Amino acid sequence: MVTRRRAWWVDACVVSFACWLLQGVGVEYSARFFHHAYLSGEASLLHAHAGLLLGVALLGGDRRVLATAFLTSFLHWWWRARLEAPTESYAAGFAVAMVLQWRWTEWCAHWAGGPFRGAHRLKVSGMFRYAAVSLFLFPTGWTLLSALVAWTHGQTPAAVANTAVQLWLAKHVGVGIVTLPFLLLWTDDRLRRALRGRWVAVMTWLCLSVLAAHMLEARPALRWVEVVYDYRALAGVLLGIAMLLWRVEYSMPLLTSTHLVLLHGLTDQAGQAASPPQVVGLLAHLVECNFMVLILAVLFLLNRERKHRYHHLRAMCRHDASSGLDNAHALREAWRTSPERPAVLGFLLLDQVERVLGSYGWRAQSQLLREIGREMVPLARPYHMGGGKFVLLPLGAEQAGASVGKMEEILRRLQAFVFQWHGAQLRVSPYLGVAPCDRAGVEALDECLANACDAALRAREAGEHNPLPCEPSPSGGPDAQERRHRLVAAAEALACVHAGRVELYVQPIVALAGQPSAGFQGEVLCRLRTAQGRLLFPNEFIADLEAGGHASELDIAVIECLFQWLRTHPLAIPGVARLGINLSGKSVASASFRARFAELLRQSPLPHSALCFELTETAVIASQEPALRLFHDLRARGCSLSLDDFGSGMQNFERLRQVPVDSLKIDGQFVRNMQSQSRDLEIVRAAIAVADAHGLTTVAEYVESASLAEQLRGMGVRWGQGYHFGRPEPIAARLLPAAEAPAAAVQ
Repeated sequence: MVTRRRAWWVDACVVSFACWLLQGVGVEYSARFFHHAYLSGEASLLHAHAGLLLGVALLGGDRRVLATAFLTSFLHWWWRARLEAPTESYAAGFAVAMVLQWRWTEWCAHWAGGPFRGAHRLKVSGMFRYAAVSLFLFPTGWTLLSALVAWTHGQTPAAVANTAVQLWLAKHVGVGIVTLPFLLLWTDDRLRRALRGRWVAVMTWLCLSVLAAHMLEARPALRWVEVVYDYRALAGVLLGIAMLLWRVEYSMPLLTSTHLVLLHGLTDQAGQAASPPQVVGLLAHLVECNFMVLILAVLFLLNRERKHRYHHLRAMCRHDASSGLDNAHALREAWRTSPERPAVLGFLLLDQVERVLGSYGWRAQSQLLREIGREMVPLARPYHMGGGKFVLLPLGAEQAGASVGKMEEILRRLQAFVFQWHGAQLRVSPYLGVAPCDRAGVEALDECLANACDAALRAREAGEHNPLPCEPSPSGGPDAQERRHRLVAAAEALACVHAGRVELYVQPIVALAGQPSAGFQGEVLCRLRTAQGRLLFPNEFIADLEAGGHASELDIAVIECLFQWLRTHPLAIPGVARLGINLSGKSVASASFRARFAELLRQSPLPHSALCFELTETAVIASQEPALRLFHDLRARGCSLSLDDFGSGMQNFERLRQVPVDSLKIDGQFVRNMQSQSRDLEIVRAAIAVADAHGLTTVAEYVESASLAEQLRGMGVRWGQGYHFGRPEPIAARLLPAAEAPAAAVQ
């Protein structure tokens, strides 16, 4: 029993008093086992104090509590036995036996699996061990010690045997009726959280048991006692229902009282047990009663463990596994069960959280999230949605203005928050969107979440450092509808890529000087065919696939489709001089892409000199060492590299000098308007100057008229691409010979 360091004597006094109280509880009968009368003529089937002592030992705690209880039991025995004037040697022998019984009780408690305290509790899996030690080994050792004292003081073997059997039965029943109910009461989670309530429950149970025992002893001839014993199977069923439905402070007193009634029903049989077969029969009935109680206790334990697992799983479902914060399930439950609807709902986005995971590990990220949660708790209830995203419900029923004020305070706290981890000081960038809660219900929660998340995303895009309110229209707003449409379109495009519904087009690239070409030169373009047969153009899926991190999958699909088509149509290969293939920046940064790309190049049906890979400016600027090695490897294989859309961003000329490109493609948005916009003309001239300075060939996009082509040729641009020279066409129509093209188109 866990006790306070300076108050162990309080527990010792309470346990000693309980032992003294239980020593007065008995189930009396006329004892004459083996045709030998008991010393006093009357014996008891119940030594309840022995069960309490074993229960205290099983709980552990301060050993002085148990030692004091044994001392009190010895003094109580001596006080009652003094009238019979026992010899001093007998009293001394009994005192020694009592000390050994104290140690034996501690050993048995250890063997039975104790101490049962804290997280280590009595469980169903340990019931066989508990039953074997507590119901058989413990009373056997106690009985042998007492019988040894009787034998050493000259009692006859029959008297010793009679005493031993009487004691074994009483200790066995005492453990069965007290120990397990006491353990279940004391280790109950709900009672353990309230120490005073636990003491009250235990003392009430003991007092009620004593009262019931005295009432039964006062009127032992009650007919209903025999009825209960005769219908003990039905009583066991009813008790089983009580074990499942009632709380422990009600079910354990009922279990103990019923056990007392069953014992009183056995007194007549115990008084007639004179021969060994009758003793064995009595023993069988006692074990039956004890095991019925044991089975009912197991049923109670099973039900308690089931409830514990249920609450544990429920808690796990309601909390984030890494940070321990409430999650989306807890949010829905709080929204559903809250008596008052909050005025506003906040959606918080935290940048840098994933970088903390990548740089410092999972423990650092979990600690960061926990500390951020503690920063918000005084003002709002945070619910972690994963990935550094939180939903905030303001605490208390307030007006919208006060709730928004709390959101502003949360944002200020997080902006000033500094996370300390192993000497490093880290900050997060919070962005907060706020949406009003106009309706109740789960559907209203989904709508509020969508609106608040939409506002938080806009706050991050705009770099807004204040809570950004959302004022949704009934239709959800044009911006939200556009994002939803783009999300659906991106998913549809990715499905087309995975299903291989990629259709190749080519657009010619023509020499502006008009010199004849040895074969077709152009750029490979792709279209996607949906499952419904609709053709998707690049402006409908390229940006969304890149934003979703699937650009490398599209690039690989285009290269695979091109090489497969050329293998299927080998007659088209001789007519190809050069084909330009686009590579995105995220593709060249991917190790898996580079590995698959190298494998495809080794199996290329075209000569490597006929392949020109067009790199976006982002790919060139953001390229790291692995990507630079890929570029140099392509040049070593004989492939050409071209910088696409030059002039559309902020150029990094140092990076341009490191990347071995062969040509620059001037962005068509400047070429198209250079004849009417002087600024665009100057940008084109600057791009040509950069190309000349680096010794690169220039290609102009969006050449849509003869006059524009002539002006570009005069400025030194060598190649042109645009509607003036040809629109994108299916690859079969452009590259196959005239006789084979119609058949390929039909296929």
